[in-house]
Amino acid sequence: MIVARRVAQRHHGRIRSPFSSNFYNCPQSAFFSSSSPPKSEQDDDKTKTKQNTSITATNKAVIDATTTSLGQVIFLNSSKSGTAILASLAIGDPTLAVYAGLGAYTATLTAQSIGLNEQSCRDGLFGYNGALIGCVTSVFGPSFVPVGVAYTMLGASATSVLCASLNKALSQPQWTWSFNVVALTSILRMKPLEAVAETPATDVAATSLSYSVGVMDFVASPLVGISQIFVVDSALTGAGIIGSIGMYSPKLGVHALGGSTLGCLVGLLFGADTSDVVHGLWGYNSALASMAVGTFFVHSREAIALSAGSAAASAALFGALQPVFGSLGAPCLTLPFCAVTSACYLLDGQVPGLRLAKEPHSPEKNA
Repeated sequence: MIVARRVAQRHHGRIRSPFSSNFYNCPQSAFFSSSSPPKSEQDDDKTKTKQNTSITATNKAVIDATTTSLGQVIFLNSSKSGTAILASLAIGDPTLAVYAGLGAYTATLTAQSIGLNEQSCRDGLFGYNGALIGCVTSVFGPSFVPVGVAYTMLGASATSVLCASLNKALSQPQWTWSFNVVALTSILRMKPLEAVAETPATDVAATSLSYSVGVMDFVASPLVGISQIFVVDSALTGAGIIGSIGMYSPKLGVHALGGSTLGCLVGLLFGADTSDVVHGLWGYNSALASMAVGTFFVHSREAIALSAGSAAASAALFGALQPVFGSLGAPCLTLPFCAVTSACYLLDGQVPGLRLAKEPHSPEKNA
């Protein structure tokens, strides 16, 4: 994040000694006078103004980095897009939006306080994992707000430290590995999905019978998949996020929506529970993987094919991991995305037409 330089003016003045030869001839006020001219009220006002300006600039820099962090969850290096995403989250789940903002803010401050790379902080690269921690805590964490806030702040701080370590250890972006490690460690201790497993069978059957899936549910499922990146179940939120992506890069928006759609189709082909499909659970990892390829690879026909392939592979891996983690009482979060995208990243130069962009940004600007 941006750390504004604070300006602190120090006035060094010598105090005249009362033991000088003219001690008794000096007025009492001179005993404590300075050899430097006394500071006027105008000087004090100027100093306070500079300090206030510095503090304001610092706060603005942290807020900009925080909103950029929300955009970086889906590879958008833009404070405006991050703000639009936060507004979209508030539409679907206001409480989750607050937790997401808190997580991003805490992770950002932590990165600053331990002296991590300033430019990376400014670009939101240490805050986006914290935002996801906030989202997950809102859904799977303690219902008691003070405890949930504490979980979010501790988890977000941990992601910044772990992210810095992974950046040194890995020869590629660390994606959301640190988020997965911290979140799954916490969730597996709480095992929130066990409550669902322990629900009486009659209640589950009644719930299933009362819910019918319509054509419009399937049509909206790719948008819900986009919203599930932030653990929100809302097609309206998904549409808002797509709009946020479009502000940054229209082609990246196509990658996101196309990836989520492919993920949903793979789920149907695998015979997945239709409820899981329409609630976007098969789409969010695929959307992330497709966007990652669009962001890091030079735009080409081969990159488009890799984008589609990574989306399908992420959905297939989600289908394999879901029952495993479900038996442990936890979701698999974004592990499928991380695994598939890491493999795709290694294809740089190995396949004709596939090469990483020198300065990753978007399909429009990658070269």
